[in-house]
Amino acid sequence: MCEVNTELRKEAWACLKPVQMIHLATWDGTHPRVRPVSLIFDDDRFWFCTGSNDSKVEQIEKYPVFEFSLMLEKGESRGTLRCSGDVRIVTDQEVKCRISERIPFFGQYWDSPEDPTFCLFELLLEDVEFMAPGEMIASRFKA
Repeated sequence: MCEVNTELRKEAWACLKPVQMIHLATWDGTHPRVRPVSLIFDDDRFWFCTGSNDSKVEQIEKYPVFEFSLMLEKGESRGTLRCSGDVRIVTDQEVKCRISERIPFFGQYWDSPEDPTFCLFELLLEDVEFMAPGEMIASRFKA
C-alpha cells in the first residue's frame, strides 16, 4: 500500500455522489456479513445509518471494522472503489442532526435525529483501492 496520494484520492472522491448504494461488510466474529447500505459522502467524510435493532449495530459494537465496495460508472465505462478501516457509532447530536439533513430517505424511517432508533456510523477509511472507470489496473493508497 502506498502513502496517501492526494491526486489519486481527489480523483476517486470526485466519482462519489452525496448518497449512493455500497456493499458493506462487517464481521460477526465468525463470518463476514455483506449487505447494501446507503453511503453518505459529506465534506470528504463517509457515513451510513441504520435502525438501532439491526444486526450490523451489534456486529460493529463488538468488531468495529468494515470494508465496502462500490461500482463506479462513467458513460459506458466501469470502475471500482473498495475501502476498509474502522467504524464508529456517532453519538454527537449536532452531527446526527447535520448528517440526517443529507439523507433523502431519513423521514421514511425516523421522525427526528433524536429518535433512539436512528443509529449513525462514521466510516474511518484507512486503505483504499481505486480503479477509475475505463482503467484495467487498480491503485491502492492510504486514506
